[in-house]
Amino acid sequence: MKRYRFRFESSVVFSAPVSSHSWLLRALPKQEQFQRTEEDSLRLEAGLPDGRSIDVPARSAVDAFGSRVQFGCVFEPHVRLTLVSAGTVAQSPYRICGTAHGMYFPPSALTLLSGEMLTFAREQGLDGPCGSGISQRAQAIASAVHARMEYAPGCTGVATTAAQAFALGRGVCQDFAHITLALLRHAGIAARYVCGFLPGEGATHAWVEYFDSGVWLALDPTHDRAVDYGCIKIAHGRDSADCAVNRGVFIGKVQQSTTVSIKVDPV
Repeated sequence: MKRYRFRFESSVVFSAPVSSHSWLLRALPKQEQFQRTEEDSLRLEAGLPDGRSIDVPARSAVDAFGSRVQFGCVFEPHVRLTLVSAGTVAQSPYRICGTAHGMYFPPSALTLLSGEMLTFAREQGLDGPCGSGISQRAQAIASAVHARMEYAPGCTGVATTAAQAFALGRGVCQDFAHITLALLRHAGIAARYVCGFLPGEGATHAWVEYFDSGVWLALDPTHDRAVDYGCIKIAHGRDSADCAVNRGVFIGKVQQSTTVSIKVDPV
């Protein structure tokens, strides 16, 4: 077993006060066979218009995919909502024994294939039955996506589909994952979207899990590598819409900005 300490801080800042702010977070590690949370904590505070801050209580639950969620509401007018989650996880090699639910085979709303993607799969030899070579095909797909796409923050958004990002030829980790999912499912491989934290310092990251002979394994097409120790899994789903780290609604006509800081270190 290896142990990792994480700290995740994020603030949503509003240009004017908002109220009745209901929010849902995925900010704590998911319990998995390869990953056990030894300790964790979550603290939220709201920044008031007069400069004071108040603590915000959170309730906890588990979503339909088994990921941990935290939720609540801030009724007072506020101009900032900040979360800080921290803790320690113990990990073994990234393997999850289980079954593949039927929802992970067909395309989801964000992973529909385009004609251009079908042509790419055919030209790269990535379509058709893969027989017993599931892991080899999955790795080939992730490598092909990595070679085809340019990492370019700011040119896509949360609603960008796999087909749109593929046509653009640029995107971020979410887009790399969506395109990989689309091609894996086209090849008959069950696959799901994962969000989490990478070792070092940065922001949230996305990768994919695929199912091979009773085991879920993971690939990171953004970096063209298998996922192993140190990548802390937060949630999984059919695509990014099932794994939003921070989602909410509020009353107020404002501009908002979000900052994110994540640090993961070996213990």
